[in-house]
Amino acid sequence: MKALILTAVLAGCGAELGQNEPGVDAFRPGDAGGDANGTADGPVDARPCTGGDARAVDPTTGSCFVYFTGPLTYVEAAAQCTAMTSQLAVIKSAQTNATLETLIGLTDAFVGADDRTLEGTYRWLGSATDPVSGAYTNWRTGEPNNGGGGGVEEDCMIIEGDQGGTWDDRPCDQTQVSVAGRYAYICQYN
Repeated sequence: MKALILTAVLAGCGAELGQNEPGVDAFRPGDAGGDANGTADGPVDARPCTGGDARAVDPTTGSCFVYFTGPLTYVEAAAQCTAMTSQLAVIKSAQTNATLETLIGLTDAFVGADDRTLEGTYRWLGSATDPVSGAYTNWRTGEPNNGGGGGVEEDCMIIEGDQGGTWDDRPCDQTQVSVAGRYAYICQYN
């Protein structure tokens, strides 16, 4: 199918096409500046890393992270990410954490983990089996502490720009504390 499309494009540009051996395409990966995968500047279907108030590509995963100053509640932030065909950010390495820290500056931002299903068991959003306790975590000392016994539910994770990129649990919305529960947020897509 790709050969037919390329043939039609080349023919439409006035290019002459020679006879091919049966089953051999006129265009081969590596021709016309392409790489071994037949692409010139990356995968043909790659989505550009755009939008938000700041953005960065994680050099280890290739994921695009898009930062929004918000502020929104956790549910609103997750919905905004979904609306742009992405998800709240997942942090599974120090490199990814450093990438996000550069995006947020000194602000705090929601990322995609919470313990709303089972208190004390943080899981990455959208996964019932992916705990935030694997090979990499970056909780600030004493966190998560669910409000430190102060009667406030802190069920949603943020990355703290003013604390060197450490993680903290915070209220997911303003139902319990009017001055907390709305933060900047980071969406992620590949």
